[in-house]
Amino acid sequence: MRKALLAMGMGMAVLLTGCASYQANSLSALDPQCVREYPEIEGMQIGCKAFNEEDCYTFLDRNVIAKGYQPIQLTFQNNTNKRYVFTTQNVSLPCVSPETVANTVHTSTVGRVAGYSVGGLFLWPLFIPAVVDGIKSSNANKALDMDFNDKMKQQFVIAPRGYAKTLIFVPKSQMSPIFDVSLLEEDTGKYKTVGLTVVQ
Repeated sequence: MRKALLAMGMGMAVLLTGCASYQANSLSALDPQCVREYPEIEGMQIGCKAFNEEDCYTFLDRNVIAKGYQPIQLTFQNNTNKRYVFTTQNVSLPCVSPETVANTVHTSTVGRVAGYSVGGLFLWPLFIPAVVDGIKSSNANKALDMDFNDKMKQQFVIAPRGYAKTLIFVPKSQMSPIFDVSLLEEDTGKYKTVGLTVVQ
């Protein structure tokens, strides 16, 4: 009987250790309805879309909206021979760093690890899932941090005839459906400002 209970407990512990993971998809191109040309920057097509909860799970594997942040995807298709520089400092909405947002959605297995550890005092094999769960959680958080940083580049160059995409994270309390983005034209050193409307 004791062996059966031990086997069942170990089986449950092994199943539960699979909970800490991070699996997100790359940002995709936006639908044409989200992209348009602006007379302020001739030859530049800019896309703008606010993520919903489904988008959050698809592209971030976490619901950052529930944590108080609205992700907005921006795309830039540069059909000119000019180089432009994007930086989050030149967005009229407040942009939160990817590290700050990532920290709010990190996987925490403290409760399960504590439970395994207490159980391990009575059945030593329960220490194994505690260690495995802790390692999986750490790996998931590292993958999440890297992915958020890759998807939200705070500054980058939009090359001539090039395409670029990024995410910005805006506090929900300060979200506005209309905002400005200023791009620096490298050759002239002048900023060109475009008013964007978020597609939901």
